[in-house]
Amino acid sequence: MAEYAIETKALTKIFGHFTAVDGLNLDVKAGELFGLLGPNGAGKTTTVRLLCTLIEPSRGTANVAGFDIRDQAADVRRQIGVVSEGVSLYKDLTIVENLKLFSTLYDIPRGVAESRIQELLDQFGFREKANRQVAALSSGWAKKAQICAALLHSPKVLFLDEVTSGLDPQSAIALQDFTRKLCDQGVTVVWTTHYMGEPDKICDRIGVVFAGRLVQVGTPTELKHSVNELNTVEVETPGLSSSQVTKIHNLGNVCKVTYVDPILRVTCEHQEELAEKVLKALFDAGAKVKSVNTREPTLEEAFISLTGGEEEIDRFLESTSKKK
Repeated sequence: MAEYAIETKALTKIFGHFTAVDGLNLDVKAGELFGLLGPNGAGKTTTVRLLCTLIEPSRGTANVAGFDIRDQAADVRRQIGVVSEGVSLYKDLTIVENLKLFSTLYDIPRGVAESRIQELLDQFGFREKANRQVAALSSGWAKKAQICAALLHSPKVLFLDEVTSGLDPQSAIALQDFTRKLCDQGVTVVWTTHYMGEPDKICDRIGVVFAGRLVQVGTPTELKHSVNELNTVEVETPGLSSSQVTKIHNLGNVCKVTYVDPILRVTCEHQEELAEKVLKALFDAGAKVKSVNTREPTLEEAFISLTGGEEEIDRFLESTSKKK
């Protein structure tokens, strides 16, 4: 087995005057659960569409499962599965009917297809719902049915593009757990999301994507430690007034202060003895303090730091909304 399931070099996609993917250099290991994390419009879905040969790159190259996306597109498609908003099942057909139809499209021999369909139905817990129309399924079961179809031909690489969007928390967690098991079985999974908590829980490595560029790649722990200049203090201090919170804002280098009674959270860069300074300001303001905790940055805080700060993110989101 090759070491990498996906390799890209300077992969670029330009639509008119807009660069959706800008010089992407990325390696995804075989059997890895790799997350692409970024806000809507950052280039995640365009990257997936490029790697799935749904659109052609403007520049650069990429290999998926050992095949070139330009010259061997048909071979790439035989090795991948895709679940995204642009790929759906036939809603007026049952799950079994959909899977049988897809098996003919994949040219799977009938006997092999019947065995594989039964295997997937059992694996996904579809035994009682196998003959139910897709239109009658809940959003969680519909997503599971899409994944079932995407795995029908035993792909080496599975692309899950914003797969938990719109799901209830229980269904989202179930899909995360199932995806982790797929990787344990040797399937390479690329999981795109704008939810910060998802890749932190399940991904082996994460690529931070912003404005079409891959900003940084690492394990969740590596990404959080890469911005360890961020110091965060959480103080349990009930009943703070707005004037007391303002005194914390006036400490100097504080970059973010939030207060949701009773928790005051203060995060800043390069601020030594932050806890002592926050506590002194609170005591001077007559606040009551019950407990104090310091912690490492969250993945969300690391993302904000790596992409230039909240103002830069807000400008990007505003610009992308105007393009729609």
